[in-house]
Amino acid sequence: MTRRTIDGLQGACAIVGITIGVIPLVRWVATDRHGGLFEWVFGARGGVSAYLVPLLLIAVAVGAIAALEKAKPRA
Repeated sequence: MTRRTIDGLQGACAIVGITIGVIPLVRWVATDRHGGLFEWVFGARGGVSAYLVPLLLIAVAVGAIAALEKAKPRA
């Protein structure tokens, strides 16, 4: 993979982490609903899973970005 490819993958991970992780979590805290895209992908969530699923998605996105950053010097 080239550096540009890695940068693109990092951007894609960031976009997914923000749109399906951060925004639904903030929206859940503010209005008790996640929003259309999150509910379409994961279904309606309540209780602990309402916080846990977006947090896990954010953690996976950050982990993927970190792993790609670590692979960048080898590209």
